[in-house]
Amino acid sequence: MIPEVDLKHMRYFVAVADEGTFTRAAERLGMTQPALSRAIRTLEHAIGSALFVRQPQGVILTEAGRQFSGDARGVVEAAEAALTRAARFGRAEPHLRVTARACDVEPLQRLVDSYNQRYSDELPARAAIAEVGAQAGEVRAGGADLTLLRSPFDDRGLDSDLISIDARVAVLPASHPLAGRDSIHRSELAGETFPVWPDLTPAAMAFWTGTDLDHHVWQPGPVVRDAAQYTGSIRLGQAVGFMPNVHVPAPPTDGTVVVPVVGLSGSELRIAWSCTATSPDVARFVRHTTEQATEAAEAARAAEVSAALRG
Repeated sequence: MIPEVDLKHMRYFVAVADEGTFTRAAERLGMTQPALSRAIRTLEHAIGSALFVRQPQGVILTEAGRQFSGDARGVVEAAEAALTRAARFGRAEPHLRVTARACDVEPLQRLVDSYNQRYSDELPARAAIAEVGAQAGEVRAGGADLTLLRSPFDDRGLDSDLISIDARVAVLPASHPLAGRDSIHRSELAGETFPVWPDLTPAAMAFWTGTDLDHHVWQPGPVVRDAAQYTGSIRLGQAVGFMPNVHVPAPPTDGTVVVPVVGLSGSELRIAWSCTATSPDVARFVRHTTEQATEAAEAARAAEVSAALRG
């Protein structure tokens, strides 16, 4: 028989697991420590197993607690997202909220405009700019319905489809010894200094430093939090970097040079949505996006063939 467990008990459990002590978790939840302790014991009684080992310095998860942790977190996030979406759609002029970082505003606007033109009788989509690093979390929390993301990203609780793969180029200070080359190999930048984005996963760090395909020595440079800081550190000669060719301004930023790179992975642009989403509007927007991506890929291939024949 499946035990009856309140959602609030799962929220309490997640808070204790995150904070590592009942005292800090109670402060986070705005409740007293004894009340929180009783609630967790009620949860453990319902499950029939201890979830934490209580120690003087805090708590650690039991084997049952570790198993329960991921599932409980998913349930809490899904429930909170459902409430957020319901509240958002209950306001005047409900719509699909589709986000992207500012650097991908062009494909975002193109998709939203073409969707609204094609499905003018359906719930409209609206484009919005998302903060760096906040896109996936906003979709998981229900604050947005879909988002355009660059891989790699935390795909926990998300489904996604590929839109495009854009070649990446090296962005070098104008004074760099390789700045005058027509192209370079990634290995020629071994030992260089790269800007560092804070709180990156190992996979994301490898991508940004161009070490995801092969091992290359590199040095950590200035910590950056937006594209302006990223390119600024390169312009000042403090680092070199990589970026998708579609993100390079024309002409490039003063004091920098863009050079094609061999041996560097491409930048995947994907459309992502909550894996718990059941909205037909979300499904329709995803289908529209993949159809547009297929048409764009076929047009690009046709252009390449035509260019080859002319050559």
